[in-house]
Amino acid sequence: MNEFALARVIHVLAVVLWIGGVAMVTTVLIPIIRTTPSDANAMEVFERFEKRFAWQAKFVILIAGGSGFYMLDSIDAWNRYSEPRFW
Repeated sequence: MNEFALARVIHVLAVVLWIGGVAMVTTVLIPIIRTTPSDANAMEVFERFEKRFAWQAKFVILIAGGSGFYMLDSIDAWNRYSEPRFW
């Protein structure tokens, strides 16, 4: 497997983990917290979850950004940012 294909696999995996985590928070965690009777307990649960997810989100964003930068640089596609048809 060449480096570009590996970078693409890493990039897609990082984006899936990032978006999947955000989707889980918005579709599962927030509705559960809204139905929790105690406000103090709900905030404690959310903060514990958020503390663990924040580390994962920061890590996969760096991985996605790094692999995206590598792919963009390896095919020398910087000029696409100056052409409106690619936006």
